[in-house]
Amino acid sequence: MQLLKRLSPLHWLLLALAVIYGVALFNHGPIPSMEPRFAEAVREMFARGAWLIPIKNGVPYIEYPPLYFWLALIVRSAGLPLLAAIRLPGYIGFLLWVWWLARLQQDLFPNWPRWLLALTAAALPAILYNFFTAQSDSLLILGTLIALTGFVRLRTDPMRRGFPWELWLGVLLATAAKGPVGLAITLPVMAIEIALAAFLSFQPVMSERRGLGVRLGWIWHEAWRLAPLRGIALALLGIVPWYIAAGFAVGWDFVRAVLVYQNFTRFLVGFDHLQPWWLYFQTIWGDLFPLSLLFPFGVYFAMRHLREFRWRVLLVWALFTFMFFSVSASKQSKYILPAVPAMAVIGLASLALLFNPRWRVWIRDSLQGWAVALIVFFGALVIVWLPFHDRAIGGLNGFDRIKARIAKNPGSIVSFQWPRPMTLYVLGAPMDYVRSSRQLYAEIRDGKIKPGNYILVNTKYLPGGGTPDDMKFLPPPQAPYFEEVLRVKAEDPMALYRVLPAAASRPVPETPLPPPWHWWEQFDTD
Repeated sequence: MQLLKRLSPLHWLLLALAVIYGVALFNHGPIPSMEPRFAEAVREMFARGAWLIPIKNGVPYIEYPPLYFWLALIVRSAGLPLLAAIRLPGYIGFLLWVWWLARLQQDLFPNWPRWLLALTAAALPAILYNFFTAQSDSLLILGTLIALTGFVRLRTDPMRRGFPWELWLGVLLATAAKGPVGLAITLPVMAIEIALAAFLSFQPVMSERRGLGVRLGWIWHEAWRLAPLRGIALALLGIVPWYIAAGFAVGWDFVRAVLVYQNFTRFLVGFDHLQPWWLYFQTIWGDLFPLSLLFPFGVYFAMRHLREFRWRVLLVWALFTFMFFSVSASKQSKYILPAVPAMAVIGLASLALLFNPRWRVWIRDSLQGWAVALIVFFGALVIVWLPFHDRAIGGLNGFDRIKARIAKNPGSIVSFQWPRPMTLYVLGAPMDYVRSSRQLYAEIRDGKIKPGNYILVNTKYLPGGGTPDDMKFLPPPQAPYFEEVLRVKAEDPMALYRVLPAAASRPVPETPLPPPWHWWEQFDTD
């Protein structure tokens, strides 16, 4: 009883989240689209005893650096089920993220209730969901917070000496989790904040001499306090040795794909994540509700208080992350989540400047009440509702129908176009596939695909499916060459066809030229 009395609201928050996410480790199937990717890759790596290179569908997987896979493999080796193994690193990351929020708030706004930022930020819809589904972004979000909390602690203590371990271990984690982007969204924030501090007037460290040389000297001094040479070397230890080892083990095309294509090519081109520049102006309101309503006011007041360190560092952190991913051609709403701590703090801080004390207390209490209610609601969904509906969410019922139909007349499955992760997770990998109608008909003609085999097709690749003709199943599958076995809603609407004997003697029909082959497609890119 004495122990319970000593628990603060922050402890109760961590305990509640630990219970919710602890139950979620075991009580539901994989949630598309992220969890099947990690589940299938970890399963194949574990079965092969292959720890160095992520593998999916039997080929090297370039979508993510290996850190999250390694953590999941360690948990899997300890005996936990596969889905629990891929979730646990992200769930632990969430609890650490919440705890680090309290540290950040203590350094910037120590007069606030210690749990205020942790509670209101943890209850944001995008945060609850993206830490809930197993993915490496969770470690990037955590690493960014650790790094910039370390930066705040260093900048607010001018007398502090020694190596800033918190700062650089955070950068190390972010870089190991997501590659160069871990450096790209942390180090520029620090550099911009220091540069702004030097050129804003009334800086106490400038004394009465505020010439350009003095300011540049101060920038050099503050930058050198970060120990940048040793720090960057430490951060690169999280990823560069793996690039080198992977190059010797798999080939340098793999390193080129996982480094250049995944980070720079997709940043400039976008591919399947191509979105307009204004995407985040649209998604932020729902993803970060209700603190998103305060964020514009926080930006306004931060601009007015730019000479004050805490406002300045938060503004640079939030706006740089927002602008960096807005410039990128490749966008998903979750990409800006590393800036959530900054957005949340300046939003909450704006309350003191928007309202009188009475209204401020009422709004703050309302935000905390909303956060508690949302976490309770989320917990009820996860613990009570999700176990009875996960099969519909992941399309598992549809896959069960496919498996049952194939079991009646066994045959190999060939996927038209690259098989999706949930397809591999449920139906088994490695799974043969064809990239085009031309390849499909040629392999039937050559005997690689035999009568009695099955062709599994996402209906978007059928005539009228909305994709370009060079990606469609044309001419359409029909008798006497193919038998439609069933159509079903699995992860996506899918059709299953059986190859009939007449197909083997059919002349290769006129088919559209397949889409151009990119060099990185020799690897799994999802």
